Amino acid sequence: MQENKMVNIKKIIFGVLFLLLAGWIGILCFYRLGEAGTHNWDEARHIVNAYEMMTTGNWWINTYMWEPDYFNFKPPLSMWCIICSFKFLGVSSFSMRFYSAISMFLIFLLLFYFTMRNFGKRAAIICGIILASGTDLFFFHMARSADADALYLLMFSVAMICLYMAEKKPWFLTGFGIFLSLAFMAKCFHVAIGIAVFICYLPRLYKKLKLKHYIGAIAGGIIPTGIWTVARFSYDGFAFFAGMFGKEVVSRVEKEKDYLAYLNYVVTNPIIISTLVAAVIGLILLKAKRENGKLNIKVLLSKIIRNELYLFILWLMIPFAVYSMSGAFMEWYIYICYLPFCVLVGVILGKTISIHGKKCLIALILLFVPLIGLVISAKQSWVILNTLEYTNNTDVRKDLASLIEKYPEYRGTAIYIENSRNEYQPQNVWDQNCVADAYITGDFKPMDGGVPFFIEDKDAILIISKDLFESYSNLLTGRVILLDGKDYLIFNNEFYG
Repeated sequence: MQENKMVNIKKIIFGVLFLLLAGWIGILCFYRLGEAGTHNWDEARHIVNAYEMMTTGNWWINTYMWEPDYFNFKPPLSMWCIICSFKFLGVSSFSMRFYSAISMFLIFLLLFYFTMRNFGKRAAIICGIILASGTDLFFFHMARSADADALYLLMFSVAMICLYMAEKKPWFLTGFGIFLSLAFMAKCFHVAIGIAVFICYLPRLYKKLKLKHYIGAIAGGIIPTGIWTVARFSYDGFAFFAGMFGKEVVSRVEKEKDYLAYLNYVVTNPIIISTLVAAVIGLILLKAKRENGKLNIKVLLSKIIRNELYLFILWLMIPFAVYSMSGAFMEWYIYICYLPFCVLVGVILGKTISIHGKKCLIALILLFVPLIGLVISAKQSWVILNTLEYTNNTDVRKDLASLIEKYPEYRGTAIYIENSRNEYQPQNVWDQNCVADAYITGDFKPMDGGVPFFIEDKDAILIISKDLFESYSNLLTGRVILLDGKDYLIFNNEFYG
C-alpha cells in the first residue's frame, strides 16, 4: 500500500513538472508571437515568397516583388506552411510565425517523449529543462521567426528518431528517408549532415537491414523532394538548383574563414558551458574506469561508441565539426547540436541520481546546474518577451495597420516609400522587411522610387519617415496627410481644398 502511494506521488510530481515545462515553453513559443518587428534576413524573404505564392496560386515557384526569386534558394516547404497558417488563421504577423512556434513546441514534445520512453522520466525532465534554457532557440532565427530553421530541425529530429528506431524496427528507415527529404524541402543541402550521421551509424544497422529497407528509405527520400524538383526544373531548368548550390554551399565556404566561431559560441555561453561541465563530471562518475590512478580514455571512448546514445553523439559532433570546418559562422547553424545535447545531458544527469555513497553529494550538486541555467534564461527571456516591440522596426507595420483601420479603402493600393531606417537599401527602395509588413497589413503594392515617382502616380500613396519630410516639403506640402503616425507620415496625391 505504501509502495503504491509513493508511485502515485512520483507520477503526480512528474506530471506537474512536465506541465510546468510545457507551459513555459508554450509561453516562449507563442506569447506575443506577432509583436516583434520583421527581421530582414531571412524571415522577411520567406514571408514575401509565401504571400506572393498564395496570391498567384503558384505554390511551386517562389517570387519576390512578383519576379522569380534567385536570392532565397530554399525549397518551398516553409513557405507552404506559412500559406497554410495564413489560410487557417488569417494574414497577420502572428500567423506568419505560427508554423515555427508549432515546430519548436513539437520538438520539445518529441524529445521529451522519446527520452522518457527510452531513458526514463528523470532524463526526460532534465532534457526538457535544458531545452527550455536555450534562449537563442526561441528568440533568434528559430521558434519566433518565420525562417525555415524550426521546421527544418523538427523534420531532422524526426528523421534521427526514426534512424534510432530502425535498429529494432528496420522499417523505420523509410521514415528516416521521408523526414530527411522533408528537411531538405525546408533547408536544402543542410541535410547532408543527416546523410553523414547515417553513414557513421550504419555499422550498428547493416546486419539488421535487408534490401527492401534500403529501397523504402530511398523511395521515402525521393518522393517528396522529387515532386518539387520536377516542378521546379520544368520552370527554369538548372538555374535555381545551380544558384542553390552556389549560394548555400560554395559562396559560404569561400567567403568565411572563422573556424573557431562555433567553439567560441559554446565556451562564451555560460549556460551551455556550465551544463557541459556538469555532464562531463557526471559521465566520469558513472562510466570512467581508472588504471594506476589515471583516467583510461580509451575505455571511456569505447563505451561511448557501443552505447545506446551513440546516435546522439554523432548528431552532436558531426554538424559541429562540419560547420566549424566550413568557416562560415551562422549562430542558428549550431542549434542542430543543441537538441542531442539536451538528450545526452538529460540521460547522463538522470542516471547520476542513482549514485550512492561519497559521490552522492556531487551528483546532487550536478542536478542543480540545469535548474540554475533555467532560472537565468527564464529571467532573460521574460525581459525579451516584454520588450518585443523594440526588436527591429515595428513602426512601419503599426502605421500601415493604423491607415487601413482608418481608411480600409486603401487596401491593395500602390505605395512608395522614403525610409530613413532602411538597413541595406537606399531610402526610396523597399527593404524586404517593409515589403513583408506592407503585404501583411494591407495587401499593399510596394513600389520603388520614392517621392519623385509617387507624385507621378496619382492613385498611389506614400509613406515617409518624419525626419525626411523637410527634404521633400516643397513637393509634399499641400498634399493630404492620411496618417500622422508614430514615426511616419502617409500621403495621398490629393490636395487640401
